[in-house]
Amino acid sequence: MKIALVCKEYSLKKGGLERYTVSLSRELIRAGHEVHVFTNAWQEEPGVIIHHVPMLRFSSPLKNLSFALFSNRALSKMSFNVIHSMERIFYQDIFRVSDGINPVQVSQQYPNFAVRLLKAIGPRRLTLSYLEHRIFVDRGCKVIMTNSELIKGHIIEHYKVAPQKIEVIYNGVNTLRFHPGVKEEYGAAVRSKYRIKENELVLLFISNNFKLKRLQTILKSLALLKKREIKLLVVGNDSKRPYQRWVTENVLDKQVLFLGPKKNIEKYYAASDIFVLPTLYDAFANVCLEAMACGLPVITTRNNGASELIQDGEQGFILKGQGPNELAGRIATLKLPMDRIRMGEKAAKKAKHFTIEKHFSEVLKLYERVGRQDYI
Repeated sequence: MKIALVCKEYSLKKGGLERYTVSLSRELIRAGHEVHVFTNAWQEEPGVIIHHVPMLRFSSPLKNLSFALFSNRALSKMSFNVIHSMERIFYQDIFRVSDGINPVQVSQQYPNFAVRLLKAIGPRRLTLSYLEHRIFVDRGCKVIMTNSELIKGHIIEHYKVAPQKIEVIYNGVNTLRFHPGVKEEYGAAVRSKYRIKENELVLLFISNNFKLKRLQTILKSLALLKKREIKLLVVGNDSKRPYQRWVTENVLDKQVLFLGPKKNIEKYYAASDIFVLPTLYDAFANVCLEAMACGLPVITTRNNGASELIQDGEQGFILKGQGPNELAGRIATLKLPMDRIRMGEKAAKKAKHFTIEKHFSEVLKLYERVGRQDYI
């Protein structure tokens, strides 16, 4: 098949969406397909045909609108079996919703009604609303691909899309890189590097958006627990300044380690006992699946599509609210190593059913159905 992938930036050095597009293109090349990538910035990739898409960079609305316009112009000059876009553009065969939808993002991020109203009528949100309306309501795609039932439900609720037009394909994890064996391979060395004692409970938090993923909730839960034998590893590329100040004021300096971004992230799963992500809104936080594959119990919220892979009390815990008291209680529940090991083993067993190979196999089957025009 001749396949077009659309993504503003095509690079393994960027976020999950960009890395996903590179990985998908590699898998498609291996399967013998002709792959074209329409992008504004890219890394060179053997076998992939790159098409530069201009983009106006003066503001977020202009970026989104200009990329949508210019990418569709470029796509219209060629013929493809499948156009698969990771971005909100005017037309694509498959639109992958990997970061949630605009109306839910606004309601979750801005609980105050007045603030929410102002944000909703701002240029950025109006642009996203317009593009989503073009895609979901004005038939801007044949099929919607998303990574959780959570997001499928939101799309149906807010845009009245027919359920049969939405395909849920859960994210996959590289089980050669993320597996329980990493604990034995890297765990002791990483704990030694950061002077973590054998009897200390290590919580792990990974994000490049500390506010959205609710780092503050974890810090408050630590203050409630008042136990010095707990360490929190904070990994990610976001400003630690306001959180560091709070940590110092609450005498948690020795318990909270801000480590910055890390490449070999499996080493930090290996050194940890519990993965914690009390996120405000996540279509599917892949770090939860990686943690599960490494044998860690996961504590997250109902607003995370990855929670659909967790049976509460089996592979981890699903928080009902956003408060620190509930989180502190769940952390305390896992104070015994035998309970963490039991949950971690169940988590790793569950993650084995969601491999990256299975994910790409399901995507290819979707391409075949779209190519046969089963969704028209």
